[in-house]
Amino acid sequence: MHPILRISLILVAVFLSLLLLSRAFGVLSLDQIQSWLNWAHAQDPLILASIIIGLLLLDLVFSIPTLTVALLAGYFLGFSQGAGVLLLGLGSAALLAYYTSRWRGGLALQLFLEQSEQERLRQDFQNHGSLMILLARSAPMLPEISYCLAGVSGMPVHKLMFWFLCGHIPYCLLLAYAGSQSQLSEPYPALAAIFLLYGLLWLSAWHLRRRVTKVQPASSD
Repeated sequence: MHPILRISLILVAVFLSLLLLSRAFGVLSLDQIQSWLNWAHAQDPLILASIIIGLLLLDLVFSIPTLTVALLAGYFLGFSQGAGVLLLGLGSAALLAYYTSRWRGGLALQLFLEQSEQERLRQDFQNHGSLMILLARSAPMLPEISYCLAGVSGMPVHKLMFWFLCGHIPYCLLLAYAGSQSQLSEPYPALAAIFLLYGLLWLSAWHLRRRVTKVQPASSD
């Protein structure tokens, strides 16, 4: 098994365990999140923005419904402010995961990988991890895994943020706009945006995978 896949599966198991624990104890449920945002909306936009950013940071550990938070950010804050707060929150979460993994991730690698496998993980992720970061929002838990792998592999932070912004600026703009055009009782623009978003991400992933598989046989010849 490739070292990147092995570490990814371990991270999935960790995140999934935390998710199940939070659901078992009723922590950060969808109703709680919506009630907090409703309360903050009646108080002050700065409080609302702070809660949204805090929820996106907590998503690193508890896998909260990021799509719902993103749509509600657009609904409560409007298109431009909602998109800005989303990008700030998601970017802060990416940097927190990156630097935490870069600081302590080497210890985890030593537990699960041989020295040669560690070197292979670092080399392969630095060469090919940009695609994983670019399309991170195409699957649950993939963003957190991508940021952690970027940290443990020693990927330069400017490279991480470049590909992060390439993938997340359209994500934030689309969901904030959809949220700003939706009503809680009639969330049809939000639902359309979700289907459009995942359709574009999966189509991009499929297209890029085809290109990679075509290039590899040609380079081996």
